[in-house]
Amino acid sequence: MTSSALKSRIYQAQCFGNVEPIEHMVPYPNLAAVPEGQTIKFKDRILYAAPGITNGDFWKQIQQTAAWLKQLGIHPEDRVLSYNLPFPQAEILAFGIWTLGASLVLVGDEDIDAAAKATQPKKIISRAEYSYPDCIAQYPDTFVANARPLLQDEALIYWDKGRGIRLSHYNLLVNANGVQQGLDLEEGQSLRVALPPSSVAWVVLQVVLPSYAGLTLTTGTADLTIGLPGQFTRSDYIVDFSWQTIQTEDPPHLFILPEAGGVLAINKTPIHLMSFKQARGQVAIRGHSVMMGYLNDDENEIAFTEGQLHIRRGKPAEKPT
Repeated sequence: MTSSALKSRIYQAQCFGNVEPIEHMVPYPNLAAVPEGQTIKFKDRILYAAPGITNGDFWKQIQQTAAWLKQLGIHPEDRVLSYNLPFPQAEILAFGIWTLGASLVLVGDEDIDAAAKATQPKKIISRAEYSYPDCIAQYPDTFVANARPLLQDEALIYWDKGRGIRLSHYNLLVNANGVQQGLDLEEGQSLRVALPPSSVAWVVLQVVLPSYAGLTLTTGTADLTIGLPGQFTRSDYIVDFSWQTIQTEDPPHLFILPEAGGVLAINKTPIHLMSFKQARGQVAIRGHSVMMGYLNDDENEIAFTEGQLHIRRGKPAEKPT
């Protein structure tokens, strides 16, 4: 049980100056409301160009997925571990889980057994075990949720190298909002990004951002291309998982930090409502997309100090000042 003192320290790290993480900072009450809102406004707009899926199609499949998950015995606040699903099934499943009010578990290091032991998911869904999405065809495309998650509720656990990172609906929404602002994205633009479904970057850039910003995700020529190093012939921005120091790069890098809710900075500029300080081997962050905490409170006791979240990168020498 997380102590009230530790909860207070985590909350302090989630504040940005005098601005507290309050709900009206994002225009949605939870992640499930994002594709719903796009369907209400732009039902026939193409969301995924390659399969020709519109916002309306996407929303219907999300509803069917939520109904299927409920039939499997999953309830609000349960955890569902997903792995080895292709595009766009992985994206649809993520929103189906959030629509039901459950939490998504992703594994970055392929250690499924350790992740399952630590997070205790109600179900593990993979291509090998379920015929998803064929299995959702029999379900209605309208779903009435028994409970709707709040912004501060857990939406995601990212498990990697023996550590679980808990992120809320607000963490992911505000991170996507910061990326949208930092990249100056406009509704109706096309985006090319193709990340494996095993990172917080995938959740923010490929699951949440297209619907949040009203974009069309495409595999061809796009208004903006975000790629891994060497993934595409030309990328406007590079997704950087392995950085040691945040610095100016050409093309610009999106510096990924799961504890920061996904993207921490675009080159040396932190995303909206986030700040960071770096020293040799460490970075200290604070702001609205700072995680809910690690699964292990012993790690939280060490990491959340001085109103900030301290993260080690490489061999730490000292705390940032």
